[in-house]
Amino acid sequence: MEKIQRILVATDFSPRADRAVQRAAQLAVEHEAELDLLHVLPTFPLESFKHLIAETPLETEQRLYNRAKLALQNKVETLTRDGIRPRHHVAIGRAHVEINRYAESHHADLIVVGDQGETFVKELFLGTTASKTLRTGHHPLLVVKQEPTGQYKHVLVPVDFSRPSLDALTMALKVATQASVHVLHAIEMPLGRKMKQAGFNAKWIDLYRNKMLSHAREGMEKIVADHARGDTRVTSLIEYGHAPTVIREKTQSLEIDLIVMGKRGETELDEALFGSVTKHVLYETPCDVLVVSPVAGS
Repeated sequence: MEKIQRILVATDFSPRADRAVQRAAQLAVEHEAELDLLHVLPTFPLESFKHLIAETPLETEQRLYNRAKLALQNKVETLTRDGIRPRHHVAIGRAHVEINRYAESHHADLIVVGDQGETFVKELFLGTTASKTLRTGHHPLLVVKQEPTGQYKHVLVPVDFSRPSLDALTMALKVATQASVHVLHAIEMPLGRKMKQAGFNAKWIDLYRNKMLSHAREGMEKIVADHARGDTRVTSLIEYGHAPTVIREKTQSLEIDLIVMGKRGETELDEALFGSVTKHVLYETPCDVLVVSPVAGS
């Protein structure tokens, strides 16, 4: 399995971003990976300052840039005292564009960002940095919600047998090297309810239910065999119920500290929403969430 060699963490110097930096640093040590710190200075404030101070616009822009550079250097010095030697860069532009551009040009294997706080799901539709980075990029993106307290211990990988969910399992095994990995498939029975309403007897509904269960078991066995390859950390779970609800319940009962999911979406609308399950997981679960995007061109 390929190793994680370079991690990019984006920071706006907020407390939430600081958690992301800490997690990225821990992962860099764990994987002996290179660490890059990126701060994006938005263009809008620069333009505003130029209008306010028209006589010295270049000096004002340079002052803002220098201030951001100094703040980033202070972060680097703190990490260096802990034995980590990250690179750092200040970019100017739209945050998600510059994050994805830097990740692409520097061949990052993982992007790490802080969560968006209590209003995350509302801002999801307004266009946060995390959501736009996910929507327009193709690199795995880790959204850090919790204060890092060490390596991940319990990982949940929801799968629907699609290519993105299989990629998520591969990424989970790569990122969380010491964690137990629970592969979860939720079986929803919308047709079963319709069959009952249409007058099908219980025997036929049970046959349909058993067929779905058999299909799920075969799919899970193949996933574990093909992608876990005998890794004893991996266990498979099959549950009946609405996927977001099942994921939320399992996150609590299994004390999950990281969920790894594949990003679905073949249409522009799907891309904008990330798929309803991913949206629910990002909003409703307290743990970190790693979303794996399809490889470009695949």
